[in-house]
Amino acid sequence: MRKFLILISFVGILCSCVNEYKIPLEISNNYQEELVIEGRILSGEESVFYISRTLPLNSGLSVSYITDADVYIIGQNGYRSEKAINIEDGKYIIDTEDLEKNTQYAVEISVRGEIYQSKFQPLLSTPDIHDVSHKEREDKSVSFHVTTYGNANDSRFYMWTYEEDWEFRASLDAFGRKIPGTLHYNKEFYPDAKDGKNPYYYCWMHNNSYTLNIYSAADLTENTVKGHELFRIGVEDIRISYIYSVLLKQWSLTEEAYEYFRLMKLYTEDSDGLFTPMPTDVRGNVFCYSNPEKSVRGYVIASDVKTKRMFLYESDLVLNHSEYDNCHITFPDSSNPNWGKEWNDKIKYNGALAVSLGERIDTESILYNKECIDCRKTQGATKKRPDFWPNNHE
Repeated sequence: MRKFLILISFVGILCSCVNEYKIPLEISNNYQEELVIEGRILSGEESVFYISRTLPLNSGLSVSYITDADVYIIGQNGYRSEKAINIEDGKYIIDTEDLEKNTQYAVEISVRGEIYQSKFQPLLSTPDIHDVSHKEREDKSVSFHVTTYGNANDSRFYMWTYEEDWEFRASLDAFGRKIPGTLHYNKEFYPDAKDGKNPYYYCWMHNNSYTLNIYSAADLTENTVKGHELFRIGVEDIRISYIYSVLLKQWSLTEEAYEYFRLMKLYTEDSDGLFTPMPTDVRGNVFCYSNPEKSVRGYVIASDVKTKRMFLYESDLVLNHSEYDNCHITFPDSSNPNWGKEWNDKIKYNGALAVSLGERIDTESILYNKECIDCRKTQGATKKRPDFWPNNHE
């Protein structure tokens, strides 16, 4: 049987639930290349859509993004949004901060002569997030949890994504004078360094979640989510080494949407993941308007969104965080007659820094690589402090 690769770009396919489901072993021999549309029509923030195409496993490509689509949100009352902006491969956004709730909405997508659309649906109301909390675990990790109280008549199906930001420090506060001795370094590598002030000590990083969580309260007496675990972070992770922030986003789902994402998640867990054929019965709520016989996959939800941010400080944790692994320290090797020259070359050309008790480098000195001193050497790090950050480090 010829195998095909299907790429579902929207992170919603990786969601969290606990129900058991066994994927059928047989996949249709008629499985063909298809357009894949995933997204969220949201009131309260930008709506996001991901458009890609399934690919043969033997194509040699990892993904086929659609970058030339015309994407609009349409309403049954005649509403038509501005054209979506393709901000990166296959990802389109539309400003829907003020999207009204008095009609049903769908996404309309034009791709190479064909018109695709999601089913019209109302914007679901989402309850406020009551609490985002954390717990320290015996496996030396920190877990994060959400609690929400919904109304009895509202949807009992939930979905979450999150955004992470964290502040971390270089291993060595050299220019902050937290270490005794004389510093030996190349000023061209550290032009802004001053005695008592280290502009290379604090950095920030950002990350969007690539997994989604879903939850069903349908079998509960009350429409509540109490301490549902979202994700875990190992205690050695740099994200929780100093100050960590998570911005949780919550949406309501229809029962149909919940079932779609539940099956998608279970399939990717019970097989080899995304890069495998999918059950032909997992279709979603999108279709080809101009050619109903044309196959298309994916799901578009419609809801308002509620958010809540929490901060976790190093001092909040009992678990200890060790020093960063990327800090390499060198001590003099008296058996190597060239160690002094090698040190000077590393200082001059590689941004290393030496600390000596006297005015010159000697056998009592220590050499640190640039990663120990400059937080910017961590991949993805920036000196741009988020506007919402709770301190004013530079």
